[in-house]
Amino acid sequence: MEVAPKMALTVKFATIPIKYAPKRKMIDFVPPQWRNKLAEIEDQDVHSFINSAYQDKVFPTQTEFNRAYDERDTHRLHWGNKPMVLTKEDITVFEAVHKNGAFDLIKPETIDRLITKMKAALETGEKVIFVY
Repeated sequence: MEVAPKMALTVKFATIPIKYAPKRKMIDFVPPQWRNKLAEIEDQDVHSFINSAYQDKVFPTQTEFNRAYDERDTHRLHWGNKPMVLTKEDITVFEAVHKNGAFDLIKPETIDRLITKMKAALETGEKVIFVY
């Protein structure tokens, strides 16, 4: 019986200047050593949200996801703390999920502060948000 690998539940949010952001590879890129860390959150629900965002980016169709699942391609099925760029849409969904009561094991102020920082970084148009 195959056991799924234990996953780290820590999600680190950071920004980098847009000129140093990846141009094509939005997942599993090599981020610069210097980055502006926004938050580090250890929570199953936040990790699950990021894992879902990862799966949406890696598997554009349900058929592709099902094929990877059937092949037990665990390396591609789970996020596994690979650096991944978050889009404005990802941030909007993250905020909506938070406002609907998710992430209830974390102080709401912590998530509110993170969302405020992410929105401010995106408003400048000079930064890219990523998780790792």
